[in-house]
Amino acid sequence: MVLTGERIYLRPFEESDAEILYKLITRNKSFWGETEPDWQEGYYTFEGQLQNIRYFQTGMGQGQFFTFGIFTKRKHNLIGIINLYEVKRGPFQSGVIGYCLDKNFNGRGLGTESLRLILPFAFITLELNRLSAEVMPRNYPSIRVLEKAGFQKEGFRRDNIMIKGAWESHLQFALLKKDWV
Repeated sequence: MVLTGERIYLRPFEESDAEILYKLITRNKSFWGETEPDWQEGYYTFEGQLQNIRYFQTGMGQGQFFTFGIFTKRKHNLIGIINLYEVKRGPFQSGVIGYCLDKNFNGRGLGTESLRLILPFAFITLELNRLSAEVMPRNYPSIRVLEKAGFQKEGFRRDNIMIKGAWESHLQFALLKKDWV
């Protein structure tokens, strides 16, 4: 399954991607560390990323979460990751979106393009009704990505995630299928 946009495409990770995923993760460790949870050191190894890819594949196979690499169309470079996780079925039909881009590709609209690419998959293919996302209040670029994709601010989650040894609060955003354009 490949989701293709104008400048990028999204595709599930394969075990052969472990090296490029490892390089992406380690290259952006301090940059992403400003807004992501504290990961154990084993996460930042080739073997850790190979295990992650196997975990991603299992989650996709079970329909629990969907993790895609964000690749450039021109050179097929891995430049980020986008996740659709906490997929709930039945009366919920919902999921949570998370994404991160290589520091060298921020500010070019690629985060917005990747988010817009995953929306048809979530709302049409998976038939979800609601997507939510959480973002730190000072992460203005990520807030802008969500707003450009039609997400609306719904609330504030105090002391939501431990980041760099401190509890960080997050803004809660959501997009409903009926509001998706």
